[in-house]
Amino acid sequence: MLAGMAITVIHGALYVYGFGAFFIHFQNAFNASRAQIGLVLGLSRLEGGLVAPVSGFIIDRFGPRRPMIFGLILVGVGFIVLSRVDTLIMFYVIYVGLLATGSSFGSARPIQISLANWFIKKRSRAMGFLMTGFGIGGSLVFVYSWVIEALGWRSACVLSGILILVVSIPLSLVIKHRPEDMGLLPDGETFPDSNQDISSENKEETQEPRVALDETNFTARQALATKAFWILALVYGTWSLVPPTITAHMIPYLQQEVGASPAIAALSLSAFAFISLFGRIPIGWIGDYVDLRYLLSALFVLMGVGLLILAQIKTTAFIPFALIIMGPAYGGSVPIRPALQGYLFGRMAFGTIGGLLQFFDLPAAIAAPVFVGWIADESSYRLGFQIVAGLIIFGSVAVLAAKPPPKILG
Repeated sequence: MLAGMAITVIHGALYVYGFGAFFIHFQNAFNASRAQIGLVLGLSRLEGGLVAPVSGFIIDRFGPRRPMIFGLILVGVGFIVLSRVDTLIMFYVIYVGLLATGSSFGSARPIQISLANWFIKKRSRAMGFLMTGFGIGGSLVFVYSWVIEALGWRSACVLSGILILVVSIPLSLVIKHRPEDMGLLPDGETFPDSNQDISSENKEETQEPRVALDETNFTARQALATKAFWILALVYGTWSLVPPTITAHMIPYLQQEVGASPAIAALSLSAFAFISLFGRIPIGWIGDYVDLRYLLSALFVLMGVGLLILAQIKTTAFIPFALIIMGPAYGGSVPIRPALQGYLFGRMAFGTIGGLLQFFDLPAAIAAPVFVGWIADESSYRLGFQIVAGLIIFGSVAVLAAKPPPKILG
């Protein structure tokens, strides 16, 4: 858990939220429009969606450690190579081919799969603790922005790559796949005979998830045949509009349309990530005791309202008001999404099913950063934010229809 959180802190600061700190520097370096820079996030989501089912299956089958090492090497090397890029086309190639591909294998997905196997009763709060790492990392964006301003974006890329190679890769060696691989059960449960030894004769039996708890488990094929899967894909598609909109466009919006200084704009994105921490663990804990569908619906409404307020502000004085409403709701939705997936479909094919959900989110995830950037180029960011807010509020209604499918017998 702690190793996973440390990896997400680094990844959150440098890759997820850090993109916003680079945005205007990328515009200037490649003489690009906001839509063109936003396109790289769309292409990254395309790559992520295409790779997600494959990486999820590989992690389900072989465990998280080797895929994580592979992915983190790609991200670390990708940052270093990015520092030498001089053209927009090569920027797309390196960012998508190395950083985005590496992220699909080396960041949250393998750790989430591991936690989904280790926790059933307390899965929601476990995901909350893990996703706190991204919030902590995001809250450090203002420091990262200062480094970029002080040393230049190219030097900042080199330092980022070195940090990932030197720190994140050793941390990934600690991540374990399933408790059954160590003769244990999820949630610290005990075997029927607590004094029973796991001998070599029956050890092979424990390699597959051993269900000592009342747990629903679907294969990927079975999940695809349920109504709940497709509703969840629609709902998660609306949610996937929010992260690229915030991480890519909040800083340039605040600078170019609200009049914030670069420091205030970067600090606002950091504040959003920091405030989201107050939703990740508490709401994750609440999720273990209430209907996750109703909880996620309420969070979607608050996210939409907060984004609508952000779209209306005229001065920097009102930025905190929008962030206080939107931040905890967004933070709480992050662990609830995988927890709801686990509640509906179990842990047997958690990675594969999660990858398929991400694959079907592709249209929204690709369109969001490009669409919002294009609207900003043609009109203003405000209209784009309002449209995204309306769609996320629509998702708050749709999630209520994602009822648990009947258990698969036999």
